Amino acid sequence: MSGDRTTPRRFDIVATTRRQWSAEQKRAIVNEIAGGSVSEVARRHGVHTSQLFRWRRELHTELADGATAATPKFLPVRLPAPAAASAPAKMTWIEIAILGGRTVRVGSDVDTRALVRIIVALEEGR
Repeated sequence: MSGDRTTPRRFDIVATTRRQWSAEQKRAIVNEIAGGSVSEVARRHGVHTSQLFRWRRELHTELADGATAATPKFLPVRLPAPAAASAPAKMTWIEIAILGGRTVRVGSDVDTRALVRIIVALEEGR
C-alpha cells in the first residue's frame, strides 16, 4: 500500500459514448421514415429503432402543442343544389382528413354544428 492517500483522486473524462443530436438532425432523420422502414433508417444512422420512435413521438407532441405547426382551419364546402326538388336527392359523401391520419366520412345532409363538435372532440382526444 504505497502512495499518498491524503490528496483526493482526480479523474478526467476523455471521451463520451453518447452522441448529441440537434433538433434539426432528429427531425430530418424522423422524416426519412416516411420513405422507408424504421429499421432501415435506424441502421443507416446507427441508432436503435426505439430511439426513432421516441423522437417521432416527441416531434408529434411538439407539433400538437402548436410550436411549429400551422393551426388547422376549416374550409368552406359548398354542395350543389339538387336538380329537382321533387326527385329524391342522391346521398353525397364528404371525407374530411384530420391531423394524425384520422378521416371523418359524413353524408351531405350532416348537421354542421354536430360535425364541428365531432371534429373538435376527435382533435382533443388525440
